[in-house]
Amino acid sequence: MNGAPMSELPMVLLVGVLFDVQALAYFQLPFHLLSLLPSQKYFKKKENVQAFFYLLGLASIILLNFIDLEFYKIKTRRSGIELFALVSDQSNPVFSYLLNYWHLLLLYLAFIFTLYKLYPKHNPSNVSYSKKLVGTYFITFSILLFLSARGGWAIKPLRSFDAARFVSPQWVSATINSPTQLITSYSSSVPPKLNYMSDAKAEALANTTQSVNPYFKNNFKPNIVLIILESIGRDYCGFLNKENRFTPFLDSLSKHSLVFPNAYSSGTTSMESIPAIFASIPSLLEVPYINSTFQNNTIYGLHHYLGQNKYNCSFYYGAQNGSMGFDNFLRISGGIDYFGIDEYPSPKSDFDGSWGIWDQAYLQYFNSELSKKQEPFFSSVFTLTSHDPYHIPDNYKNTFKGGELPIYKAVQYTDHSLKLFFEQASKQKWFDNTVFIITADHPSHSVNEYYYTPTGKYEIPLLIYAPKLIAPGSNDKITASHTDIMPSIMSLAGIKEPFFAFGTSLFDSTQRYPINKDYGIAQLIDYPYCLRYYPDGKFKMHVQPKYVPNIRIRYQLSAEEMQKQKSLELLLQAKLQVYYNGLLNNKFKK
Repeated sequence: MNGAPMSELPMVLLVGVLFDVQALAYFQLPFHLLSLLPSQKYFKKKENVQAFFYLLGLASIILLNFIDLEFYKIKTRRSGIELFALVSDQSNPVFSYLLNYWHLLLLYLAFIFTLYKLYPKHNPSNVSYSKKLVGTYFITFSILLFLSARGGWAIKPLRSFDAARFVSPQWVSATINSPTQLITSYSSSVPPKLNYMSDAKAEALANTTQSVNPYFKNNFKPNIVLIILESIGRDYCGFLNKENRFTPFLDSLSKHSLVFPNAYSSGTTSMESIPAIFASIPSLLEVPYINSTFQNNTIYGLHHYLGQNKYNCSFYYGAQNGSMGFDNFLRISGGIDYFGIDEYPSPKSDFDGSWGIWDQAYLQYFNSELSKKQEPFFSSVFTLTSHDPYHIPDNYKNTFKGGELPIYKAVQYTDHSLKLFFEQASKQKWFDNTVFIITADHPSHSVNEYYYTPTGKYEIPLLIYAPKLIAPGSNDKITASHTDIMPSIMSLAGIKEPFFAFGTSLFDSTQRYPINKDYGIAQLIDYPYCLRYYPDGKFKMHVQPKYVPNIRIRYQLSAEEMQKQKSLELLLQAKLQVYYNGLLNNKFKK
């Protein structure tokens, strides 16, 4: 584990036992309650019912952990309550996952069969016990069960984020278990009201009422195309790693683009990216905003303002209509034309067998659709082939070299599809008047442990391509994020109207500070610094630069850095207060 000392392993195992006992207490609760009931001579079927709940509880625990054997590599965190939303999503290819991970399915079934065979088969006992002994047993067992479910005798019950009090951030996922994360995320779906400071002071520091300067003069309104690449993290991009990786076209495009090397996603799932990109709302809940209690709050996305300023707004996604709730969120946050697989002209012939339409076919379709738009237009496309199970068309299987991980070939295919898109788009009359913004929803698998660190797990590409309109270059002076995309597009479109946003325009020299949440721990990033705010009210800041082999996180701060931490602490609290209180009071608007 990069930056995580192996000396912590005993503590990981010890604290892990607490979380395991807690999970067993919750998931085996019916079994334990039946154990407290009178003997079998009163309940003849008790033993069979007990056996059923015992196996059901263990089967559920094992299943959740088996799912995360692979899913963790994509999300870089344990799965919580959002897993149910993903599984219930009608476009999610669950059957495809079963086929791709058949070996895990067989191993899981073997586990359950073994547990079934090992479950003891008792005969009804004729032994009688005194009422005093039965009472003592009942009270003692009830107390132990209560303490186990709470994870000890502390005032507050044990939660998954408590692991960070005992071990380094990189060890948290190994310390907790998936059932515990499920319980924690479910019980944390509604945040408390915060009062770190006065609301006026918090709003002044957080500065969420934005007003941008038009980037272009003379009221010029360019077309704006936003391309969101599925699961493409910084790790895969050569232009962000100073070496050849898996995105040769993006690497070449970056030489003619304005690049932001220090860019971060809002979360680790696609559902977390859409509110951040389109409405500048970071992901600070235990569930994605799209699936939260607040999903019907009043918010105004960038397409709301663009539409009011005569932009033709559209969103293209080659998956099944309704997938991951994108369409609902976009329509709630402003008027936009949504195009899914239902609108695609030949869905059967170009279907990838899992998620939707192959990237190459869909991007070519997207290009033809743009040529039909009335200018100025704002249009976004979300790719999907580089999503697990990473299938690519048969005619490309021997084209790309790939590498150690299955996703590499899919990334190369998506990059190639993007190249073909730009080749065709560059021939269109609208091309020279168009600004292309390219980013990713979140990172994915990596063989480099750095990309599982508190900041590494969020690093993504972010570049703006419009060489005839915007000077190419690399801006490593600012720390950028998904939430900065909305204000940037507002600036490009020349919209002076005030709006609500947690981000800042990328064309503004003002320093910005991405915020996200990692296992209940809020963090603010100011590269190379990361300030983490724990649920117990304690702060910890560390330094972790990129491009340095085997770099370990540095926690020892200089006097100047400690002073910097103090100012960042106040800023983070202000942002959190505005965020949570804004959700509770439905005030995510100017």
